Amino acid sequence: MPNQTHTGILFLSFSLNNIHFLLTDCTGRIKSWTTARKSRSKGAKKSLPLSSFELVNFLEKKTKDLNYIFLHVRIKGWGPNKKNVFKFLKQSRLKFISVIDNTTCPHNGCRIPRKRKL
Repeated sequence: MPNQTHTGILFLSFSLNNIHFLLTDCTGRIKSWTTARKSRSKGAKKSLPLSSFELVNFLEKKTKDLNYIFLHVRIKGWGPNKKNVFKFLKQSRLKFISVIDNTTCPHNGCRIPRKRKL
């Protein structure tokens, strides 16, 4: 088991048009965060692979500054660029202990309202 002082938790939250990265220590205190919009990408550019690549580079620099060697990754949400982010994360120099997907999945959804009778 790695030393807890060198271990962090990376939260990835995907939405339809944005990505949120949140880096915390093992106790849950926020150390750094960023979004696709923060990297000066607007509109449709936020979902481009280049934006994801810039965010992963930012994460590498922050983890090095915070002296994190290992990361636990928690993922939440659906998005068109989820695969691109994972591709760049695998190619990066970050080391992962675990990857957990906390995406909620609908179980048949809500009941459809009845038709109005006129």
